[in-house]
Amino acid sequence: MNKRRWIALAIVVVIVGAALFLQILRGDTISASAPKLWQEEIVSGSGSDKILQLYVEGVISEETSWNSSFDYEALISQLNQGKDDPKVKAFVIRINSPGGAVVPTDELYRKLKQIKAETKKPIVISMGSYAASGGYYIATAGDKIFANPSTLTGSLGVIASYLNYGELAEKYGVKEVVIKSGKFKDIGNPMREMTQDEQALLQNMINESYQQFVSVIAEGRKMPREKVLQLADGRVYTGKQAKANGLVDEFGTLEDATEAARKMAGLQEATVVRYEEPFGFSKIFSSFSAKLFSLNLQSLPDVLKEERRTPSLEYIYRP
Repeated sequence: MNKRRWIALAIVVVIVGAALFLQILRGDTISASAPKLWQEEIVSGSGSDKILQLYVEGVISEETSWNSSFDYEALISQLNQGKDDPKVKAFVIRINSPGGAVVPTDELYRKLKQIKAETKKPIVISMGSYAASGGYYIATAGDKIFANPSTLTGSLGVIASYLNYGELAEKYGVKEVVIKSGKFKDIGNPMREMTQDEQALLQNMINESYQQFVSVIAEGRKMPREKVLQLADGRVYTGKQAKANGLVDEFGTLEDATEAARKMAGLQEATVVRYEEPFGFSKIFSSFSAKLFSLNLQSLPDVLKEERRTPSLEYIYRP
């Protein structure tokens, strides 16, 4: 281990130890199963009633990694806290995401629908630079969608991609022996060509998820299914094009969306808040980790290796 790695490791140990010591002094618990109470950061406004701004950023996934800005469990926790807070009268969801895995995308959509059904609190969507594919899927749960004319959205559809490096492996004499219980057990094996039966099986799965996406748009946008099918061919739209096609309601900023949420909730005044993680071990460690890994410490083994992407059905835009 070279000097640079020893220094990095020593810094980690010191920071973790200090943070843990401070947390013990404050009486904090470290149980991962304990419910997280998010602290409020006041953005603007006044009054006892609140409008909560939440963020969907990065690729949507249930897995959390050091280089991802999306935290599925944290967002669900924040939605639950906002749902249960009687002073939160409306939600504004800011989306900056190309979408992601089918299941967590659908679960977030259903969570927003549940909040609307149980609390009648308005949900307004504010699209950032991009809110495509699964990002748009989630947006359809909103009562109103705002976007910038240059926002990239659309990409309405489903994709599953698989590597095939069989010829490369053969060139270097690499072979794989597969013993399986059924002909589809190693579907997507990158060491060989996919069979027609396998392609048909996967295409059926894609079609099923696609029809679900179409249904979500038709319901959320109150749009005829035939029109949705015309729009949902995988192409991306600018915010201007999306509005012309009925996929977006208004042009506006996050502040415009927040003002719309206030009016929809029937409030004369409201305090706009965001959630932030309470001060403690996890916050200190996650913040330090982000800074540490941004230093591009090439000598740290394994940590900076890109994880192999597991093949899955995705509502995602890949330019």
